[in-house]
Amino acid sequence: MKISLIIPLFNKESTIIHTLESVFNQLERPDEIIVVDDGSSDSSKEMVLSLNHPLVKLISQPNQGVSAARNRGVEEASYEWVTFLDADDQWDEEFLKEIRLLNRLFPNEKVLATSYTFYYPSGRTELAILNHIRFKESQGVVENYFEVAAASHPPINSSAIAMQKQALREVGGFPVGIKSGEDLITWTRLMLRHQLAYSTRPLGKYIFHVANQGVTSIRETDHDPVGKEMLELLPMAQRVGKVGYSRYLGRWLKSKGILLLEVGKNANARKKFLQAYPYSGERFKLIVLLGISILPVAFSKKIISKIYQPA
Repeated sequence: MKISLIIPLFNKESTIIHTLESVFNQLERPDEIIVVDDGSSDSSKEMVLSLNHPLVKLISQPNQGVSAARNRGVEEASYEWVTFLDADDQWDEEFLKEIRLLNRLFPNEKVLATSYTFYYPSGRTELAILNHIRFKESQGVVENYFEVAAASHPPINSSAIAMQKQALREVGGFPVGIKSGEDLITWTRLMLRHQLAYSTRPLGKYIFHVANQGVTSIRETDHDPVGKEMLELLPMAQRVGKVGYSRYLGRWLKSKGILLLEVGKNANARKKFLQAYPYSGERFKLIVLLGISILPVAFSKKIISKIYQPA
């Protein structure tokens, strides 16, 4: 199993070396490492070049966003399997070894992933919560992906996944021009067509950085391309019998409403909660959130900040 690793890079001079070191320290290395510099204005690119590592291929392009960088990396990849690692995340040393094990255990599956751990600026760590996993061993096939995703952290993390290039191409790659949640669209499209060979071992490291705190206020809030896509895919999910898809959709719409409350767009948040209600498995929570959205913005922000405190 030959693997091309793709790292999208944009202004990550403080983290990119640590990210690459976690790759070099793998018990089983990738067969090539493609770093796509997406128009960085800091010294990120120069730091990668200074390593002069034989596996690393650096590609530069004008800034187009993380999806365009990932797609460019897929185009340049030499091998059938591709994996991704964000330039501020890391891998446990056994990640690629586990991915190759999944491929041997489940040779018919085209999407492979492991669980992951959250690392917060406070020093706290948190394992991804995974509910409704039906296999008891460390490795198995998730046949009910949307049921798991509707009741857990997302089972797939963009820094702990591998897939066949052809499977990714068939769903259109990563959608360009979306600022938040673009990878969820891709995972949704993939999981409507495939099953997921999965390891519950937390071998991805999703690292929050101080510089990333407070980005909610600059996210797309009124426009919800992820929710729109999920709604459009609902008939397909029903047609192919994907268990839990409606609740997965409802959970996304609820989370979008919470983001709107956080930035004081209460009327838009109310619309999102009402949109979520027919699909949600958390209707009592939605009723509470609807009540909060009716309050003056100063009060609703204070309440939401207490309920959803950043780590």
